[in-house]
Amino acid sequence: MPGIVCLVMAKKLILMRHAQAESRSGCSDHERKLSAFGRQQAKAAGQALRDDSIEMVMCSDAARTRDTLDQLDLPNNPHVEYMRALYLCSVKTLRQRISEVPDEISTLLIVAHAPSIPHLAAELSWAQDPRKADALTCAYPTATFSKFEVSGTWQELGEAKPGDKITHPLN
Repeated sequence: MPGIVCLVMAKKLILMRHAQAESRSGCSDHERKLSAFGRQQAKAAGQALRDDSIEMVMCSDAARTRDTLDQLDLPNNPHVEYMRALYLCSVKTLRQRISEVPDEISTLLIVAHAPSIPHLAAELSWAQDPRKADALTCAYPTATFSKFEVSGTWQELGEAKPGDKITHPLN
């Protein structure tokens, strides 16, 4: 009699800081768009993310994050949610939003801001490589992204404590 095989597909989380924005020239921080260099950065990042089969994107509603996402030109038309809550949010807010993602989504991209993106990347990296995690909090340039394999549900990831081994860095 054949045994029952249950396959649990690993999930992938990609955390990305927006590309370089214009300097503040008469507009609010929220309304700053990408610089010419930022558009180039985002296009290059889009090429690097092309084969990741991104199914869902959570994006801050700031102009520079929206512009970054537009320049990524992701294939397969992933579901996109623009969220005011991701504008200059805390790591706690990022985790809360991640915990709300349906488990049918296997690859999630979040495009948001420093310091929350690098700090969450550091938290998720810490159990595997504390030195690399510390470095992420010191230097996480614009258009940088970090990929993680998630071994649990999105809810479990959202509720995990720093140091829990629920993720494995992929880059």
